Amino acid sequence: MGWIKDKIINQESESGKIGLALGGGAALGLSHIGCLKAFEEAGIKPAVISGTSAGAIIGGMYSCGMEISEIEDIALSIDRIKTINLLSPSIQRGALIKDDNILEFFRKHIGDHYIEDLEIPFVAVSVDIENGEIVYINKGSLVGAIRASISIPGIFPPFPANGRLLVDGGLRSNLPLEVLKNYDLDKIFGINVLKNSNINMESSYDSIELDTEPIQKKDGNIIEKVSKMMKGEKKPTKPHFPPLLKSLFNSLQIMLAETSQREIEIVKPDLIIDIDVSRFKLWEFWEAKEMIEIGYQTTKEKLQNNEIIDIL
Repeated sequence: MGWIKDKIINQESESGKIGLALGGGAALGLSHIGCLKAFEEAGIKPAVISGTSAGAIIGGMYSCGMEISEIEDIALSIDRIKTINLLSPSIQRGALIKDDNILEFFRKHIGDHYIEDLEIPFVAVSVDIENGEIVYINKGSLVGAIRASISIPGIFPPFPANGRLLVDGGLRSNLPLEVLKNYDLDKIFGINVLKNSNINMESSYDSIELDTEPIQKKDGNIIEKVSKMMKGEKKPTKPHFPPLLKSLFNSLQIMLAETSQREIEIVKPDLIIDIDVSRFKLWEFWEAKEMIEIGYQTTKEKLQNNEIIDIL
């Protein structure tokens, strides 16, 4: 697999070339499908796509020539049972979920494409967990690049490649706008699926008292609770997810939102489309239909109201 870090060779200059960054957000990233559908209807086709995690999945599929309708059908086929099958629990290799079924899913639906042969130039973003370096993957196996980009630490095992251990690019670049500056583009657009009014990026001072009351222990196995919740067998009492995993996913969402916002402030892209799918959880892949529709409607409205489209 070929790698170019820090610098990517510019593409041939062409009027109106748009670079599109698709951000990570686990299941929330399914809303990217609706965004791309709205772009197509507006006659906008990205010249380059960069993607992190869920954005790498959707961006990779689109870059290899798959029709939006085909990508949407795949997303809509993922119900609760398939979600459980894809996210099979594991306690090996330092992760909660093994990657066997995920890799098989990608191979089945994407095939053996190489990034340098794709219809649209594509970059997946990952991070070397051992030294923190951002790794831009713009050559080699598309499935391998996607798998490396989705390796959420603690959730999926790191992906070994070229002597590295690669994890989710969201750790440092969840909305990969900066890499697009290395291409010869006229405009840079980004789609952020982590708009959430419940996440407060401000800081504050507060006082705190030590609670001397003993914490009540919860009975039951975490994996069993997750399985029942995904199958919809029974709505658990609050919290709605096992405390360990709920804390893990909430922490992840805060971190990803922070890295996305930081990159927006640094790059100052020509257009950012914030998709508010905050009422869904990061693991609710079976809610694809609604999230795709929200992505579509939000993007359509943004394109209609934004003067930048008038000069493309």
